[in-house]
Amino acid sequence: MKELNMIQATNLTSPNPLMLICSENQDGTTNLAPICFACYLSFNPPMIGFATGKQSHTGKRVRETGKAIVTVPGESLAQVVMACGGSTGATTNKVAENHMEMVPVEGSRIQIPADFRLAMVATLKQSVETGDHILHICRVDKFLGDESKKGLYAWNGFGKVAPAVEG
Repeated sequence: MKELNMIQATNLTSPNPLMLICSENQDGTTNLAPICFACYLSFNPPMIGFATGKQSHTGKRVRETGKAIVTVPGESLAQVVMACGGSTGATTNKVAENHMEMVPVEGSRIQIPADFRLAMVATLKQSVETGDHILHICRVDKFLGDESKKGLYAWNGFGKVAPAVEG
């Protein structure tokens, strides 16, 4: 047995569910941020949580608008998701830059990628500072899904994005 750091620990829990947080930019466009710091929090009411870095543009937009759509991206988006993780939505329109096909969600101004396995339309209930991140606790207003799609997972401590394979 040996002592590990956080990055080494994440390697031992791979694959990790990968979520693409969709939020609304000030100009009305959709911002995208890949995040693995996400989990279900409650069945009744349905709640999810995700953590963003304190300086995160996505976190700021979710706190300002009180809205997000948390998606599980489909496998065709693997390279796009990695590209989205390498830039900030504060200065980059990630949807336009990556030529992503987006679809509207009824009752929301936020769009989501056309290739998704799961989308959770969420309303922010509370934000909690957690070390170098901020935890966003959200109520899920609506679940949308497509069981025919394969979702993406983060592998090797977030170094690779691919579907999970049983076996």
